[in-house]
Amino acid sequence: MKKNGFIFFLLSFAFCTVTAQQQTFSYPVAKQGGLNVGAYAGPSLLIETAPDSLAPEIQNFYNQLRSGWHYGFGNEYFFNKYVGIGARYSRFNTKKEADSIVLQIFSQKYYIDISSNMSIHSLSPMVYGRYPFFHNKLSATGGIGPAWLFFRNIGKAVGEESMIKGSLPGLSTSLGISYQIIPNLSLGFQGNYIRAFLKEFTQDNGNSEEVVELEEKDYQNISRIDFSFGIYYTFK
Repeated sequence: MKKNGFIFFLLSFAFCTVTAQQQTFSYPVAKQGGLNVGAYAGPSLLIETAPDSLAPEIQNFYNQLRSGWHYGFGNEYFFNKYVGIGARYSRFNTKKEADSIVLQIFSQKYYIDISSNMSIHSLSPMVYGRYPFFHNKLSATGGIGPAWLFFRNIGKAVGEESMIKGSLPGLSTSLGISYQIIPNLSLGFQGNYIRAFLKEFTQDNGNSEEVVELEEKDYQNISRIDFSFGIYYTFK
């Protein structure tokens, strides 16, 4: 009886040892993060539409200005597989010109030339969260952080040219997915939303500059959505 109990004890010990060894190999050591550096570009869309108070022809002109293109650069440093910090820079541009827009005011028709060239630079420190899939080859990444925007619009109407410019704070958020095509090199798609309202600007007509402060009801919404395709390199 004692012999049988001793054999059972040895078998139990051996089984536990094998099980522990199997469990040890089933949990690989988690890979650490690294520094990602990338460039991206794509289409953009300004959120706000032209007010209904404008003539339909002018509304149509400014609504077409809502769509444009952007490009930018970014870096992300991940402390581990899931959490990191970084920064983003982007430049958005949209421009349009129209000759002989017909405006009818009462019984009179007017033909005007109009153009606009708008650019917005933004810089954002970011906090990122990431979740890897498929043995770390596919990753979903989200980020949020404050933004600082530098705004400029050169406009021309009826032969008169003027520029308005300014800077303002905002908020930047992003959500994207990337896939590692070769070691350390990934391709990605990302959506980015920048929220900002223009409260004052400097108007420059070539001869003088004037700072214009807007009332709250007249704040200009220059928030936009970016859709980006990018390439990223990881230093580990």
